[in-house]
Amino acid sequence: MATTIDDLFSSRCSVCAPLISPPASCTKTALRLSSDKARCTTCALLWTALSEKLDLENPAIERVDSIGGYGFFNLVAGSAKPRFTTGSLWDHVSVTLALDGEAYCPSALNWLPILRKSPLSRTKERDIKLIRDRIEDCRANHSKCPDFEDEQLPTRVIDVGLGGQDPFLHISQGARGRYLALSHRWGDPNSSHKKLLTLKENLAAHCKRMPLADFPTTFRDAIEVARGLGVQYVWIDSICIVQNDTADWEVEAGRMHSVYSGAFATIFADRATHSDDGIFQNEKDRRTPRSVRVIEYKDGDSDRSTRVLVQTQIDSGAANFATDAKELFCQVGQSASQLAGRGWILQEECLSRRKIHFTETELKWRCPTVANCDCGLPAPPDMADPSNNFAILENPKRGENQPWKTPTWLWQQLVEHYTSRSLTYETDRLIALAGIATKASKPRRDYIAGMWRDQLNTSILWKAVGAPNRCYRTAKYVAPSWSWASVSGKIRFVPLSKDTRFIWEILDAKCHFTGQSGGFGKVTSGYLKVRSKAVHVKLEERPQNMRKQIAQELWDSGDATWKIRGDEVRYLTVMPAQPSPDVPSPLPTVLELDVQSDWDVLTSSSQSDFRLLCIALVDTFWEGYAAERGLCLLLKRSPQEQGSWERVCYVFLKGTWKSWEPYVLNEDIKIL
Repeated sequence: MATTIDDLFSSRCSVCAPLISPPASCTKTALRLSSDKARCTTCALLWTALSEKLDLENPAIERVDSIGGYGFFNLVAGSAKPRFTTGSLWDHVSVTLALDGEAYCPSALNWLPILRKSPLSRTKERDIKLIRDRIEDCRANHSKCPDFEDEQLPTRVIDVGLGGQDPFLHISQGARGRYLALSHRWGDPNSSHKKLLTLKENLAAHCKRMPLADFPTTFRDAIEVARGLGVQYVWIDSICIVQNDTADWEVEAGRMHSVYSGAFATIFADRATHSDDGIFQNEKDRRTPRSVRVIEYKDGDSDRSTRVLVQTQIDSGAANFATDAKELFCQVGQSASQLAGRGWILQEECLSRRKIHFTETELKWRCPTVANCDCGLPAPPDMADPSNNFAILENPKRGENQPWKTPTWLWQQLVEHYTSRSLTYETDRLIALAGIATKASKPRRDYIAGMWRDQLNTSILWKAVGAPNRCYRTAKYVAPSWSWASVSGKIRFVPLSKDTRFIWEILDAKCHFTGQSGGFGKVTSGYLKVRSKAVHVKLEERPQNMRKQIAQELWDSGDATWKIRGDEVRYLTVMPAQPSPDVPSPLPTVLELDVQSDWDVLTSSSQSDFRLLCIALVDTFWEGYAAERGLCLLLKRSPQEQGSWERVCYVFLKGTWKSWEPYVLNEDIKIL
């Protein structure tokens, strides 16, 4: 008769018997000999568990301790005289063990905690059932969540064929219904993975029939989820918008805010790198090395197997508050989202009523009332989640107990987060944010090129972050030079004190748009007319005492402050163009350019006319005395329109404003 799992673990030796009743300890040598020569299965299990994390051949490891209680079983490996006096106990724990409760749990291993829900046993059917349960809980118990009434359908939706028939593209004609939206990554347009687009040439055919086999895996999975939930329609951008019809694309892009805010729920394909990668966990995901390892034993005379789970990466901060072993084995943070860094996804995250995240490890549910993963644990609050700020921007009453979250602060936070994400097409820079702008509690007429009219004082003061990725001016026109959207890459707004004194006056601000988006669409032109104090300045390259290697590393990281010219490191300064013989010259101010390509443009012989436009003065100290310093924009002559200017970069003047005042003139300036 074959040896069973119960037989394997029924016996104990003098080494493991104390260890499985913690606290206890033994030498590393004793555990190794017992697991090897004595062939004690329990000792072998403990040795193997420690080996999943540690190099047990390391001579510094001399002793093994077991620590238990409160439903945990932990092993610690270290020096012969362990010291648990510094930090948290969890800082010293090497591994934590538990039984997979969805496999066979022999009574001989009753000294291990049991995880009733395995972190490694997701299936398509199980995911869909879990979503149904979450929806029912939301319907029955979440009074603050959006209602379950039908909403007006988008222009086109995919009828998933609840009766088993093939899907087709449905023209809604203003009808109401319930639909899911899919948030996904398209993938490289030049790659060979399977794609499905609606074009002018196949629109009529799609409205008749779309065989399920024609759908890429990600889309097909979304349809299966909808069928499993009894939801008749799904909205997928590449199918529900005619991709080679510019007019249709502009109209539908302008309605994106209503598509995601009207969807019953949004499916986020976090694990999928492209449209044919699928949303459900697959075997590759399960085989990917993660912090939870599996030690499996199979029964000798049956199909039963026992799986011992080993957690090798313990977050001591979270473990301090753990009340159950499953909290240490939760895999929700063990996989990176393929969507998190994409610009278009931000509005989909902020606008969606209910969010269903399919990750490589766990299924996550989020609605306005709760957020949890499929192991049932509540997701910890994410203070950096941009949807938190968006919720207040949309409804200011939600932020009444957070007075520092002013409309200006909220918008700038969202823009800074948005610009840290990537876009396949730089011309989408404003369009992909339009859905969020549409929902802001402000008049549409006040939205100009990614800014709000009443916030121009502060929003005009921005700078490109450059490192770790280069910023560059968009090759095609996206926005006026004074808008952050004119630069591709991450930007940040200049922090200002409450005592900042603005000395410029905005005379007029205007942008022209295309499409039917009511001011939130693609910008074709724009200008800013202002009146302020300005200085006619010149730019000078100066040598910098810096190692070329350091300068090159900074340049390669995207920094545009220093540039190597031949054998020298150089930097740019700004000074009054015509020094006055009667007053000392102000200190030269180093320019921190937004984009590296501006170096050659600004130092060419064709560019010689520059202005410093002072926006505001800020109280500070200079050489031990209270003084004002100027917050300015560097402008260059625009080649587009005679007499007009373009923004180059933000400048924080070195030295006091008083030292610059002799060179100041009052000017009316038009910035394109």
